[in-house]
Amino acid sequence: MEAVTSRQSQGVSFVSLIFAIVVPVCFSSNQKEPLVVVQKGKYGYIDHEGKVVIRPQFVWAEDFWRGLGTVYVCGRYVSIDSSGTLLPLRIAVEGHLESREKDDKFGFVDSTGDFVIAPTFDEVLPFSEGLAAARIGDKWGFIDSSGHFVIRQQFKTAYYFRRGAAVAELDSGYVLIDRSGKVLADGFQEVDSITDGRIPASLGEKSGFLDVKGKVAIPFVYDGVTKFSDGFAAVRRGEKWGYVNRDGQMVIPPRFDLAGVFSGGLAPAKLGDHSGFIDKSGKFAFTLAFDYAPGFFTGDEESGEFTASTDVSRFWTADQKFGYVTTSGRVIWGPTDGSPDHPPLAGWSQEGKASSCEGVPEATRSRIAGFPER
Repeated sequence: MEAVTSRQSQGVSFVSLIFAIVVPVCFSSNQKEPLVVVQKGKYGYIDHEGKVVIRPQFVWAEDFWRGLGTVYVCGRYVSIDSSGTLLPLRIAVEGHLESREKDDKFGFVDSTGDFVIAPTFDEVLPFSEGLAAARIGDKWGFIDSSGHFVIRQQFKTAYYFRRGAAVAELDSGYVLIDRSGKVLADGFQEVDSITDGRIPASLGEKSGFLDVKGKVAIPFVYDGVTKFSDGFAAVRRGEKWGYVNRDGQMVIPPRFDLAGVFSGGLAPAKLGDHSGFIDKSGKFAFTLAFDYAPGFFTGDEESGEFTASTDVSRFWTADQKFGYVTTSGRVIWGPTDGSPDHPPLAGWSQEGKASSCEGVPEATRSRIAGFPER
């Protein structure tokens, strides 16, 4: 079991990972929401034609999600709409709960910022299908929207529910459980997250797929597999990658050196010195020189599920330049030296806070200062 390609969080190198259960990066959740870019060290946004719609002016910004992006300005995280108007930071989308830390403990707040689940947990994951993995001490369980454990704390790790099943880890290894906590399948060295009703898993030195009932859906005959998306999953035999459908039929024979996620009928792939996006016949729809490209999909912050196709994919070149490409193969941004990244892991320095306010008009500074603390 393995992910085909992945980019390290700091953006300094690209590697192939041997199996990891990870939440995909959340990209813009609407096909036409602005895309974050970096120009001369400043963050801004472009549209899906490559036109700058919010000029690069912030020391940090992240993708839009459900109508709003987030930027750091004048020492504050604030929301921004597609017109560039700054707004008080959105804590949670209406009707959803968002995790929040207080005094080194985690709970969940609603869109007003009020705790509806008290911060009593040492670690939590976002809600999925009405349940959230939560840890107290060294054991994980699952809580409901009232904050009560409905699946007792017993796991070394726990992840997300999809189609009524979730992956967790006991001392004996990875397991698949239902919403009551009943173990549907166990004895696996690795079990990846659930997409398209199929669960990548490894048994001994071979990998295959389970269904959401814990039954073997595709035999364990491969040297590596990835998650399903758009009806296909990449599988490896020896050193070459191909694709199977949900019934386990080999629809693209193994011949690629690297193979990524299908979405919108296209997937990033590498074959010898060639890289680009292939269609579902296994032919290159267009070539593009990249070291890593995630593909034309969007993510959902609450579950990590691939939720929809989009018309733009990010890509990074071998010399770590960043760009955006459309499904037609047109590069609308880059490759440039500026690559969007997460905010400082240790928090903003005083210098960073000061620089975040450089060039901001006094009227805007006053508006931001008046935003509620969140």
